[in-house]
Amino acid sequence: MVVGLFNTGLTGIVIFSLMYANVNIYLANAIGYVVGIIFSFILNTLFTFNSTPSFSRLIKFLVTCGIAYLVNLVPIKCILFFFPDYTFFSQIIGMIFYTITGFLLNRFWVMK
Repeated sequence: MVVGLFNTGLTGIVIFSLMYANVNIYLANAIGYVVGIIFSFILNTLFTFNSTPSFSRLIKFLVTCGIAYLVNLVPIKCILFFFPDYTFFSQIIGMIFYTITGFLLNRFWVMK
């Protein structure tokens, strides 16, 4: 749980800092998740799931991150379609979807 909170916090800080600097919302989102993914693989492999890092785990992890990222975009796009000014709120909701999807896929597929 601590690793997840750390990664979510780090990802959020990067995303919101870039948005504050007027970086496009989707570019800020992508950069934030790239930063989070790097730390997430290392910390989740070693601490959350007590697994051994391997190339096959890395590939599965990256696929999981891609799926979770696409899931993250759905609520962001939906919220912004109806409420274009809710950019920060949409990112928070997207992060929740990403985190849940990523955890479940890692728990039951990548790190098992």
